[in-house]
Amino acid sequence: MKNKRLSPNLLRFFLGLYVLAGVTYWLSMTLDHWTAILHADRHVQAPFSYDPDTRVIRGLQPEAEAAKVSEGAKLDSLNGVPYSARVWDEIVNTAHADDMMDVGFTRSDGSSGTATITFVRHKPVLAGVPNTVLIFQEIFLSTVALGCLLMGGWVVLVKPQEGNAWLLLILLTTFPSVLFLNHHGFATGLAALLAETWFQVLQFAAIPALLLFGMYFPERSRWDVRFPWIKWLILVPLILCALVMVPAVYGDRFGSGNAPLLAQLDDWAERIENFLDLMCIALYLALTLDKLRSASTEDARRRLRVLTTGMSIGMGAFLVAVVVLPRFGITGDMRRYLWIEYVAAAVFLFAPLTLVYVVLVQRAMDVRILLRTGARYALAKATLWVVQFALVAVVTLQLVMPLFGKKQPQLSDAIGPMIFFGIVLVLRVGVRKRLQQWIDRRFFREAYDAERVLNELAEEVRRYTETGPLLETVGRCIVDTLHVDQIAMLLQRGEYFVLQQSIGISASGTLTLPMQSSTVRFLTNSNEPARLYRDDPDAWYLMAGTAERYALDKLNAELLLPLPGRNRMMGVMALGPKRSEAAYSSADLKLLQALASQTGLALEVSELARSLANEAAQRERNNREMEIAREVQERLFPQEMPVLPGAKIAGFCRPALGVGGDYYDVLDLGEGRVGLAVGDVSGKGISAALLMASLRASLRGVTLDSPRDFAKLMHKINQLVYEASASNRYATFFFASYDPETRRLECVNAGHNPPVVLRGEETIRLEADGPVVGLLPFAPYTEQTMMLAPGDLLLLYTDGISEAMTHEDEEWGEERMIIAARASIKKSANGVLDDLFAAADAFTAGAPQHDDMTMLILKLDS
Repeated sequence: MKNKRLSPNLLRFFLGLYVLAGVTYWLSMTLDHWTAILHADRHVQAPFSYDPDTRVIRGLQPEAEAAKVSEGAKLDSLNGVPYSARVWDEIVNTAHADDMMDVGFTRSDGSSGTATITFVRHKPVLAGVPNTVLIFQEIFLSTVALGCLLMGGWVVLVKPQEGNAWLLLILLTTFPSVLFLNHHGFATGLAALLAETWFQVLQFAAIPALLLFGMYFPERSRWDVRFPWIKWLILVPLILCALVMVPAVYGDRFGSGNAPLLAQLDDWAERIENFLDLMCIALYLALTLDKLRSASTEDARRRLRVLTTGMSIGMGAFLVAVVVLPRFGITGDMRRYLWIEYVAAAVFLFAPLTLVYVVLVQRAMDVRILLRTGARYALAKATLWVVQFALVAVVTLQLVMPLFGKKQPQLSDAIGPMIFFGIVLVLRVGVRKRLQQWIDRRFFREAYDAERVLNELAEEVRRYTETGPLLETVGRCIVDTLHVDQIAMLLQRGEYFVLQQSIGISASGTLTLPMQSSTVRFLTNSNEPARLYRDDPDAWYLMAGTAERYALDKLNAELLLPLPGRNRMMGVMALGPKRSEAAYSSADLKLLQALASQTGLALEVSELARSLANEAAQRERNNREMEIAREVQERLFPQEMPVLPGAKIAGFCRPALGVGGDYYDVLDLGEGRVGLAVGDVSGKGISAALLMASLRASLRGVTLDSPRDFAKLMHKINQLVYEASASNRYATFFFASYDPETRRLECVNAGHNPPVVLRGEETIRLEADGPVVGLLPFAPYTEQTMMLAPGDLLLLYTDGISEAMTHEDEEWGEERMIIAARASIKKSANGVLDDLFAAADAFTAGAPQHDDMTMLILKLDS
């Protein structure tokens, strides 16, 4: 039964007001009791009692009899003032011994009378009992009442939207207050009004709260589901009775009495209320017994069994002490039987503690396990203490006491006892701790040192780089620490979290949780443990699909923990129930979160180590493959330069990444002619190298028939490269034919850097006359022709040479390249080539090479 319409903070505010009122009433009544115990001589006892409705006097005390007050007479006035309960309280509560009060009354025969009563000192609460005993009793009973109020407040603080928690708060506040804090009437004025108001509120609310608690805890009664109107047949008349009785109570207590009609209605309302209260109690018992047989879940039945047992023990002890034993003359008013009240009050605590337990815990233990395990645990610990005490007693009697009987004990006589005491001390420090740990494990007590567990696990996980041993170690650590028999570890594998390691789970097939499952999304977003309570599921479980719930059921999951890495969730840990059947405590969750964090980081380290190993292996393979590719590409470049009459050729390519897209070639075109080619494929690395190889193959293919039309040759190469490459791949390309006999140079430039002819101080550039190859299916190209002269230097290069850059991104440039070439023009072709690469490297001053660098040189003799 939950109220989700009101915010938790608003409900906690109301809780604060309720607890404040309860604590104020407790403080007022406790002071009232202390006054009765410690300052009885400051107050007087009431000289008689009377019916508050009829004002008929009865229960005369000796001082009233001595004043000739007539028993059965009707009380009319007090000290000359018309009677009211307020006037009575003010006179009696403020009077001292030997003060007098004038009483006016009307006898049963109709005659009037007056009497002057002399007050006597208030009698002690328990005659003959020392004040120290009474003080201890008051402290004990008031502590029980305050403890019940605070326990109820704590439950509502934890579960403010749980209706059963508020019903529990009313029950825990009412019964101890009514039983242990009945007031003596020393309060007056506003304090008396507030105390009476709180007392009446508790009295009117307690029995309906008990009925509603029986209907809705731990689940709604099937009777209330089928006949929801039954409870209103009782609650509505109770409310009507309260509406009649409240004015009557206040008219009597704080007014001038009640009119005859209201007094009669109050009498009938009180009788009806008593009958309805009995009906509520009977219905509560009937509902509880019915739920014990028909509850929908085993957890609900366990809660009811624990509740019935605890309430029976607590309330049974109280009824025995208050109702049964007094019938045999055994009461707490007798000094020798005063201890019975203490025992009954102590045992009574089983009732409120049981109420708090069954409402607050997430998963109740069976009452037999609670009693059996708790008793055995207590017996085992007691036995341990008895054994220690027996050892010390034996040593004392057998070895120490005889020393006092000797007239002249020697030092040697004390050696035996000293050694034995030393052994006992060692056993107590060493063996006792281990025995205590064994007892804790044997009876499933969470007596663990979280810091020690984490430190030990941290030492363990550092030794593992493989996932399997790591998960096995973490699982065993949790099993030994929290006594959990079923643990499953699911790790991310692609789009699923797949079961990798389990303890105590026999899963047929593979259990998985998809990345987009409700469970995984909740754990990822919250990064906190998720309790899986199927009887009262959270929203994430309600949104889970059939397959997801099947997996969680197969895992028997009661608690789910994310295993976080630095930037993503590495896995999920699913824990089954504890052997003790207790729910996971907040201390358990803190320990498990720390363990999960360590495990997640260890998994990430393991994954990183595995990834680094794979990357190292892959890098080794890539390096080897790159080396092979580099060797293959080097074989594609000219291995020997042809010997030409009157000219020398030199060429070199230095890739930026081992292999590249730059290309140069020297071909035999027949009839003494030689072909000179240089190209630059877009991109770098393997992809560029593959297109370079395709370009080389295309050029070699179209030059087999010794072509003369080089514009047509370039057109064919463009078509072949276009068909063999992607749409975003192309190449700049320059091809020339040189005839040594005529020194005639015929060339076509397809978007390449203009080659340079150095002739003395003159610089001639062979500009492009067509687009790059491979980008367009059809492109026009134009052939150029020029005659070279002796001493000319032809430089074919790629932009990696001219655009070589420093650390500051400053380019070398064509002008610097030409200047360096002129400086070496007297040298051979190889000498010019070496000087140009050296000059470029000197300019870049060690800056990384950002592009392939290729140069082909034709040097004519002077």
